[in-house]
Amino acid sequence: MRYLKLISIFIIILTLSGCSIKDYYFPMSDLTKGKVYKYECKSEPSKTEYWKLTSNLTENTLITEAFNSEFIQYEFFKEELTKEGSKLLEFISYRTNENGQKEKEVINKPIELDVFKWETDNPYRYSSEATEEYYGKVMFEKRREFIGEVKVNVLGKEYKALKFKGFYKTEVPKTNQKYEYSQFSYYAKGLGLVKMEKEYSDGTKRTLELTEIISNSEWNKRQ
Repeated sequence: MRYLKLISIFIIILTLSGCSIKDYYFPMSDLTKGKVYKYECKSEPSKTEYWKLTSNLTENTLITEAFNSEFIQYEFFKEELTKEGSKLLEFISYRTNENGQKEKEVINKPIELDVFKWETDNPYRYSSEATEEYYGKVMFEKRREFIGEVKVNVLGKEYKALKFKGFYKTEVPKTNQKYEYSQFSYYAKGLGLVKMEKEYSDGTKRTLELTEIISNSEWNKRQ
């Protein structure tokens, strides 16, 4: 059994040796003018998300502005790509009022910084802390580990993709509340993140798939 596991690991190494793991992350050179990835939840359209991705090649940074199905922004995420991987620089969450309008900005202070690593040998994570008006300290953590190489169908084509499993946890010490879920993430070569399979603690499952890449000018028309 151990022998078979070693063979499997060796095959993965040989498969990935011809290209960098970085080739499967978001294509920085294609995002300098900004593009929006639509992650569609076909079973529950209200859970569809839009991620506006904008890169800065001089600073080697990538900004993700995440919006819900109603085009209301709920997150701002800035990362820096280094020789080891992607590091968290800035993380802001937005709260909405009863009318669904963006109302409050919550600064999440980065603690652990590894968003994405170019090596796949070991699990890694990023984490943050925020202070909410009513709940006090709120702690967030995301851990990720590499599963293997797979094939996925995206935008009408078949792509090689890397599959990861992530564990998400939000804790509120004041109320002893803990919110957790897991997610399989798929990164296709030349595209970046193309599919998310989420599973929540109550057994609910939800899949979001990349179904459209929208230009910045077209996105502005939809606002």
